[in-house]
Amino acid sequence: MLKNKFFIALLLLLSLSSCYQGDVADLIIHNAKIYSCDENFTIYEAMAIRDGKIIQLGPEREILNGYKCDHIYDAQLQPIYPGFYDGHCHFLGYAKSLSEVDLNNCISFDEVIERIENYELTNELDWIEGRGWDQTLWANDSFPTNARLNELFPDKPLLIRRVDGHAALANQKALDLAGITIETEIEGGLIGKDANGLTGLLLDNAYDSVANCIPEMPAAQKLKYLQAAEYNLFEAGLTSINDAGISSVDRELFVNWYANGDLQIKDYAMLFPEPDNMTFASTEGIYKNGNLHIGSFKVIADGALGSRGACLLEPYSDEHNHVGMLLRDTTSLIEIAELAKEVNYQLNTHCIGDSANRTLLEIYAAVIQDKMDHRWKIEHAQVLDPADFSLFEAVRILPSVQPTHLTSDMRWAEKRLGSERIKTAYAYQSLLKKAGRIVLGTDFPIERIYPLETFYAAITRMDRDGSPTGGFHAEEALTREEALRGMTIWAAYSNFEEDERGSLEVGKAADFVVLTKDIMTIDPSEILHTFVVKTYVNGKMVYDGE
Repeated sequence: MLKNKFFIALLLLLSLSSCYQGDVADLIIHNAKIYSCDENFTIYEAMAIRDGKIIQLGPEREILNGYKCDHIYDAQLQPIYPGFYDGHCHFLGYAKSLSEVDLNNCISFDEVIERIENYELTNELDWIEGRGWDQTLWANDSFPTNARLNELFPDKPLLIRRVDGHAALANQKALDLAGITIETEIEGGLIGKDANGLTGLLLDNAYDSVANCIPEMPAAQKLKYLQAAEYNLFEAGLTSINDAGISSVDRELFVNWYANGDLQIKDYAMLFPEPDNMTFASTEGIYKNGNLHIGSFKVIADGALGSRGACLLEPYSDEHNHVGMLLRDTTSLIEIAELAKEVNYQLNTHCIGDSANRTLLEIYAAVIQDKMDHRWKIEHAQVLDPADFSLFEAVRILPSVQPTHLTSDMRWAEKRLGSERIKTAYAYQSLLKKAGRIVLGTDFPIERIYPLETFYAAITRMDRDGSPTGGFHAEEALTREEALRGMTIWAAYSNFEEDERGSLEVGKAADFVVLTKDIMTIDPSEILHTFVVKTYVNGKMVYDGE
């Protein structure tokens, strides 16, 4: 009898021990204000994490008493949000910019020259590359010429991109290497010319003709800059990115780097429709391995508004004989769209001008009309004819926009578009009402990497100095909840990832960020003075600001 009782007690102990294993957590976050971004926008006090995923959210006492855990983080009532998701950016472009001349916020072409000369003192690269100049910030807002660059750098090729990435200035040495002469014409591009010959200005596809002459950066060097860039992104609170355009060469590198664990940030990589990438899509289909996800093509339909390369239905208000241009013919665009549908890829197309937007919306409608859940996107959706907003609803297109583009462009956008067209440009609330969701990003390195600046610009439509008072066309502002969803769950949804990330729910990845202030309740003026305390990816802390 005593023996039986012993065995029963042993079995009960083993049973309890077995059950208890299910109540072990790797990490518990408590004493927090956790914005889940779930369907009901539920706010929790605590959450438990195991194997990189959330296993429970709920009241503090319930979570603390329900799990054995060696790592418990007291958030001290600091707010926690799903890891921020940049809906449109250029990871490698930003990484490479860390090695180039930084020309952002130069107030004159003289300052551009000065920064290049200072850069040359400590760099011995074969080419001089830089990015960020913006002639709209200068007293003379005309495009610069390369005359002084030719004098200062007669023997070293130089190529410096405008802030929008769609215009550049090259010196004569670089033009010579590219074989560009006064007679050269490039489809989908513009080569600057005046009475003295070539000015060095290159728009859109003309830029590529020179850029293709620059030797490819070695893979090891690319990875070094990517890892430095990744740390900066984690510091900003980003855990996922929409990587808007990867070449076939870089696709192979990214596949290897992620497979080897060299990069951690979650990357939804869009492929440029180059032959090798199109073959990859046709043979491999959707690719998912660890934190790398490939499932779309990125197409550039037109240029940028600041460099007057955006394709408009009517001429620019400040250049009456010019409407911009499409960078691809419609036959090519249709072929890419049909391939995307065939291989079950998304098509995500850069469209700035109202003509480009209309052209792609009509192509989308013609190609995908019988495919219910495609989630194809218009990237930027910047200038729209009033008649075309309804196409987002009718064809179920997702707009992917960058609120800090608005705050950068609003100084001069009406000059380009006039008082009527500006009313339906950067129209985020109107797009949201038609599409049902809107994706928010930065387009870095064109804009700064910080998602809190995205959030601030989306809800205030003001720049970092608080101008204009009341916001630029404030009727198009997003609410705080809409903005937060746009940089978390809606961004994940746009990539068929809503069951994996984008909100803090049971079974999803434990990607989250801790901030110093609650951006959902503080005065808007305090948002830009809010900082990241910690960033987690798959339950692992990747940035610690304490």
